[in-house]
Amino acid sequence: MIRDHRCVHLDFHTYEGIKGIGRDFDKEAFKAALKEAELDSITLFAKCHHGNFYYFSDRFATHPYLEKPLLDLQIEACREAGVSAKIYISAGHDEQMAIAHPEWLVLPEDGVPQPRFNPYFHYLCFNSPYMDILVAQTEEVTRRYMPDGLFFDIITECACVCNACRRDMKKKGLDYTRHEDVMRHAREVLVDWTARVSAAARAIKPDILLFFNAGDFPVGRHDRLDINDQLEAESLPTGGYNYDHFPMSMSYIRREGKNCIGMTGKFHGKWGEFGGYKYKDALLYEGAQCLAFDAGMSVGDQLDPTGRVDAYTYESIGNAMRYMKAREPWRGGKFCAELAVLSDLHLLGTSEGQAIGKKTLLSGRTGLSRMLFEGKFLFDIIGWEEINEKYPLIILADEKEELSEEEYFALKRFTASGGKLLASGRAPLYKGKMAFDLGAEYIGKDSYRPSYLRADYPLAAADGMALVLYEDFHKITLTGEKLGDQIHPYFERGGTRFCSHNNTPANYDDAVPAITEGQDGIYIAADIFSDYAACGSLSSKQIVLPLVEKLLRQKTVASTNLPSSGKLVLYQRGESYICHLLYANMIKRGDGIEVIEDLVTLSDIEVRLRLSGTVDRAVLHPEERELPFARYEDGSVGFRLARLYCSAIIELS
Repeated sequence: MIRDHRCVHLDFHTYEGIKGIGRDFDKEAFKAALKEAELDSITLFAKCHHGNFYYFSDRFATHPYLEKPLLDLQIEACREAGVSAKIYISAGHDEQMAIAHPEWLVLPEDGVPQPRFNPYFHYLCFNSPYMDILVAQTEEVTRRYMPDGLFFDIITECACVCNACRRDMKKKGLDYTRHEDVMRHAREVLVDWTARVSAAARAIKPDILLFFNAGDFPVGRHDRLDINDQLEAESLPTGGYNYDHFPMSMSYIRREGKNCIGMTGKFHGKWGEFGGYKYKDALLYEGAQCLAFDAGMSVGDQLDPTGRVDAYTYESIGNAMRYMKAREPWRGGKFCAELAVLSDLHLLGTSEGQAIGKKTLLSGRTGLSRMLFEGKFLFDIIGWEEINEKYPLIILADEKEELSEEEYFALKRFTASGGKLLASGRAPLYKGKMAFDLGAEYIGKDSYRPSYLRADYPLAAADGMALVLYEDFHKITLTGEKLGDQIHPYFERGGTRFCSHNNTPANYDDAVPAITEGQDGIYIAADIFSDYAACGSLSSKQIVLPLVEKLLRQKTVASTNLPSSGKLVLYQRGESYICHLLYANMIKRGDGIEVIEDLVTLSDIEVRLRLSGTVDRAVLHPEERELPFARYEDGSVGFRLARLYCSAIIELS
């Protein structure tokens, strides 16, 4: 199969009331845009969310105002330009079917149907007769075009209790009033359908590349990962995801042995924003970040209804793709993970079974990942099946309510072999009790919110002070060594009882143990990672990072003056190491949109690394320039980079 590196995802969701569809499409101009952008792959539309097709079909709903066989001409242009063409088929959305067959719509668990006349797309049930039609559409598209690949969109495990789903759940002995049973059925339905449509496509073209897009990837759900021939991680930084979401996603999926692609957009904001443009330097940085995290990049674009090509968009994309192309030889290797983050079996960026389409991007795992990236730690995100001695330290983020049975027994084996844990909140509980010797027994949730933490160990800032946290605290009984206290406020703010503008001050005379250490590791009796995701405060990070270093004993990145928002990624390739450095100054604009407008050059960046084997030189790629290099008495090696603009790739050999 073709390995995609530099891609465009060309949206074309077009209402059937718009006229002149494809009228101004110019095949030669389209070919020129593909070449300008240095693409090796593009995804083109057969069928959009509105249910319209963009070729002349005898069986399905061709857009009523399509003036040219748009998809045919686009694919001809791709083949003449030597660019791989993938074809998009909307699956979970089809407005024509939603209007004609409302009984095929997903019925949420509360029994309240999706609003019929809201100006947005509706979710169709994958357990309805619509799926037979979708398989037939797939067969027609595959047979007609024999494309390199198919991209199926909106492959969502919706919690559905429609008549068909309730009937089938009853046959399987499942209870449609239990959320767990509804989600189990939704998973089974989706996996069965993807297997069916895959078989239909491969019966026509055995080597076709298939991808089923759900936005993110469920941790540990190999049934959902295995159906894809490559993994496209949807992550629009300005579309609500922020710039840490994609590296967090890659921290999980890069070990699946499949080609990975970071899917961003040319839009200033969300998908399908007409007239919105991302800054050129932002796309340049996103391409560099994709490369550093061992991925290609796909840039989302939206074609004008007339088919007119947006030259500025492809100029911007080409700027980023040329930068990536020059650096692709140094992509990837064996990532040098020094610790792991144990994640729940749910989506990295969404929460299964929630209200349809609702995103929850700020989680304990988000806060923890940000801390680790900013602290220059090298980590994987893992599911329970990857718990092993490879990692000396595993961190449990506080979004976890309790451990599953599989997680509990895997972690018991891990700690018995000498592995260490860092946990917070309810994450280390099993059946309501503390599952490991972390120096504490769990009692329950504390009523004070916000409250304060004070560390007994040195902090880089605000040492010895009571530091406010706004998320939940938890009551414990000390059974091991105390590393810090919870300092209660004088009282809970409410009614007519308050002090100053924001929160009640700390009562230093009212302290209880809150950071503890036992044989198996360290526990923090507060949802400190969720607090960092929500607030980004100095307090949380200053408290956590010394504990990570304490348990890790020897950090790979011995020291660096790369700013906290800069990223350092390290791979091993044979006897060499490949170190990626990234930096961009992100700023907030408008309603909290994180943007990159200007790439600022940093000077005199120094990095010291603890590496195994013999290393005696550092070379900057693709410039092929040798860098000042040094060995230190503690066994670490270091290099100095005079100038860092956007990214740098250093080979140590």
